[in-house]
Amino acid sequence: MMLEKSDSLNLPLCQECGGRCCQGSPGIWVDPERFFALFFSGQRLTLEQLRERLPALGLVLWEKTGVPIPAPRSLASGCAFLTADGCRFSVAERPCQCLALIPNLETLEHQQGCLCLVPEEFSRDVARQRWQNYWQTV
Repeated sequence: MMLEKSDSLNLPLCQECGGRCCQGSPGIWVDPERFFALFFSGQRLTLEQLRERLPALGLVLWEKTGVPIPAPRSLASGCAFLTADGCRFSVAERPCQCLALIPNLETLEHQQGCLCLVPEEFSRDVARQRWQNYWQTV
């Protein structure tokens, strides 16, 4: 599952929205191979190795699914990488869920919350399964 140029990514809409999805919680990297290609030149790391190296990147292991999945740190204000100017990640580095998010213009009509959708193939359940498979093979 390599992300191609996202057809759903709408940077002007995201900028106008102010990153409400990011204010709720950070997205996660659904694809282990993509994550390791981006941050570790494709090197496969064990869970212990990854735990040691993530803090230097400002990342954590999100474990709400019962399986450790890399994600940006979460602050009271949402994703630690969200700034007043937008995401500090380049578009290419952003978590899979962020790139796959389908914008919903109706979000702008509400004071809070995000009405954007994540396609099923980028859901937490799919991420959990993919990372569980990865951790079983290293």
